Amino acid sequence: MTAFWDHWLAPLLLLAAISYGAITFLLSNMRELALDLPNHRSMHDTPVPRTGGWALVIGLVPALLISPLALPIVVPLGFLLLLAVSAVDDLRHVSARVRFPVHILAVALVLAGLPESLAWWWYPLLLVAGVWMINLYNFMDGMDGLAGSMTALGFATLGLVGAWRGDAALAGACALLVVGAAVFLRFNWPGARIFLGDAGSTALGLAAVAVSLFGWQRGDFGLAVPVLVFLPFWLDATLTLLRRMLSGQRWWEAHREHFYQRSALRWGVKKTLYGELGIMSVASILALVLVACGLA
Repeated sequence: MTAFWDHWLAPLLLLAAISYGAITFLLSNMRELALDLPNHRSMHDTPVPRTGGWALVIGLVPALLISPLALPIVVPLGFLLLLAVSAVDDLRHVSARVRFPVHILAVALVLAGLPESLAWWWYPLLLVAGVWMINLYNFMDGMDGLAGSMTALGFATLGLVGAWRGDAALAGACALLVVGAAVFLRFNWPGARIFLGDAGSTALGLAAVAVSLFGWQRGDFGLAVPVLVFLPFWLDATLTLLRRMLSGQRWWEAHREHFYQRSALRWGVKKTLYGELGIMSVASILALVLVACGLA
């Protein structure tokens, strides 16, 4: 454990300091940049900047550079492409016909960087699942505190499993994401002053894909573990999408029909967030129990 902190304490502190400073700067000096203007589908009433993801990335990059984490070049390249199109989308709308191919390419690059090759049929399956994870993270980033909480709890759980398995690299990568999420939540808790935006939400979705697949291939856990950990996100997003498709609605358009949105409209954002935190905690505990019992 001492060796872990010797290698990872400096990156974690650097991330926290830079991301906190970046958010503070964006809110005080560039508050009018990339504003999320409220409309009839929004869960907020006043314009809020969607540059929180930018601050998270600004902190993550130097932290990763001084960390002991080593990744195949295709993996950061996938993140770079995704961040480029998503950051532009935060500033001005980018058509799905442009965004979607980039999502596919980003996931394909992560798959290309896996340490071991897979049977051919895994690749289309994981490609579809990965692209869906990127988009559902974006869909579920619609309420104060929700995506940040899922990030903190989800990656904390996977990081604990990695630490228990002796995988310091996976544990360290997850710790960086948890610290970044905690800094972001300081400004995104209900009454949020800043949102993740597309750059933040899509990057976190791809991070969930990468950590899940690398942890699986490194023998830290079975795929059932990340599936269970992120259950509160993918189940809500998937069931909502299917319901909208079956009812003939324009499923690709923004809406307020997710379970968490309908719950927030009825019970309020804070009560809904606490309820979601409870569900996330149960999912994480169940995942840890599966690992401890040798079932995943």
